[in-house]
Amino acid sequence: MGVINGTTVSNGSSVDRDHCDVYCRAILVAAYSVVLFGGTLGTVVMSRMMLKRNSQSAIATIIINIIVLHSLLLVTLPFRLSYYLSAVWKLGSFTCRVVSGVIYGHMYFTFVFYVAIVTLRLLIYFKKLQMQQLQKFHAVVLSIIIWMVGNFIFLPIFFLQYDTDPSYVEQQRCFEFHRSLKRTDIIILNYSMIAIMMTTVVVLFLIQLAVILCLIRDYWPDMWAHQEYRAQIKSFFFLIVIVVCFIPHHAFRVYFIQNYPEGNNSKLILYNEICVALTAFCCLDMLCFIGGIIH
Repeated sequence: MGVINGTTVSNGSSVDRDHCDVYCRAILVAAYSVVLFGGTLGTVVMSRMMLKRNSQSAIATIIINIIVLHSLLLVTLPFRLSYYLSAVWKLGSFTCRVVSGVIYGHMYFTFVFYVAIVTLRLLIYFKKLQMQQLQKFHAVVLSIIIWMVGNFIFLPIFFLQYDTDPSYVEQQRCFEFHRSLKRTDIIILNYSMIAIMMTTVVVLFLIQLAVILCLIRDYWPDMWAHQEYRAQIKSFFFLIVIVVCFIPHHAFRVYFIQNYPEGNNSKLILYNEICVALTAFCCLDMLCFIGGIIH
């Protein structure tokens, strides 16, 4: 038996309203298990397909970056599942922050690479960029820049700002970034990320939809016979993944930030953790390609 923040906790199944309870953990175990199985299958099969094709295209290079990101996340999921099953974190503060940070890093880096694919294809459509000019070398340089700039911004935030309270380790807990949302600088950071992602998605979504409608008008009824139309549909698929997997987390985060300091947080914690888990479901995107949903 122990007392945490004045709330009695027994055998890791807590009544603590600031903690993911048994019901919450059961949902997360189910969600992350699906992601681990489906994501691993999709990533392995897609990797083999990419190796066989040995494509030199820029888009293929960006897809490889996404596969690497999915692989990094999938490696950390067994640690998450172990914690949610036992309700005790025994691997120390540093490991907790690494595993915690990976899911957020995966989300934002994947978002950037998705946006890169959509933007490149839109530039080609609007004749601002020629496919012949877009070589593998350019995509490699773009990828290196994204990784370097992203890590330069991301690593200091997650290793110097989040979950540095010693009591966090003493209680043998992990994956509770919401504790940091009482800090003004973290709140500002979250609002900034929400605004950037929402604005980017809305603008790209509207442009992409307009492009697809124009192509349908021009090529009806044989749209699928045209490579240009198929390419734009693939881009639209990536935007759909963003909307389904990433936007709910950011939309709910606004409500969460405004209501978290209040008394009963148990449902807020549950919904927040489900939204975080939902971001990992973008790992199933490769299954959609393999399964023929997007050809």
